[in-house]
Amino acid sequence: MLHIAVAGASGRMGSAFMDFVAEIEDVAVLPVAAHPVADESFVRLEEAAAAGRLDVVVDFSAPDATLRLAEWAADNRKPMVIGTTGFTAEQLDTLAEILHSVPVLLSPNMSTMMNLAWRMMSNAAKVLPHDTIDIEIIEKHHRKKRNAPSSTALIMAQIVAEKRGWSLNEALRRNSRWGLLGERPRQEIAISSIRGGTLNSEHTIIFAGSGESLEVTHSSQTLEPFAKGALRASHWIVRQPSGVYDLLDMMGLPEVLF
Repeated sequence: MLHIAVAGASGRMGSAFMDFVAEIEDVAVLPVAAHPVADESFVRLEEAAAAGRLDVVVDFSAPDATLRLAEWAADNRKPMVIGTTGFTAEQLDTLAEILHSVPVLLSPNMSTMMNLAWRMMSNAAKVLPHDTIDIEIIEKHHRKKRNAPSSTALIMAQIVAEKRGWSLNEALRRNSRWGLLGERPRQEIAISSIRGGTLNSEHTIIFAGSGESLEVTHSSQTLEPFAKGALRASHWIVRQPSGVYDLLDMMGLPEVLF
């Protein structure tokens, strides 16, 4: 039996995770309110841990709440799976510092297919000529999505920048286009964010050359793939030594491809 505390259980992704694991016999869940984290939530976590009914904390809350939960997890030696999005670079550094003594899997996108798409675009960014292939990223989400660009799109941009040896800040200097801008610079990664209605989550990266182009697209029709990925991550992270991991580590992809 795997005992999971779910932070942000009433949110969009947290609710989807709760619904998904409700049908699985060898998993027990403890919902934890995390907007904001109340003292009562920590009491429930303490009680579950003391009774041996807490193996891992799955977090789909908000950056500030995640930082408080991370401190508790580190103090109590509990692994974490963090799917929260919208962190600043400083908050991510703080998370890594807090959680260095426990195993933690951190990924803003829990879909294994999306993570495979990251590896595919990483290969393309490395292999395709850097001086003749332009790169554009398009991401679509429902109208209630709070951050733009999405954390997933920013990771896509980071992958490209690293493979091309570019400064991410320099490459992202233009996130939208309007007016007479002149010819597109070569060392640029433009991100277009679309928000509306109940649009499905969709991320596309375009490698545009002369006379041909390559597109890698990931589209999700439901939240089930993300919930499934988070559960798989929960089973995996409890068996790992202390350290910060992502879904690519879980899938074994750092050892294959580029």
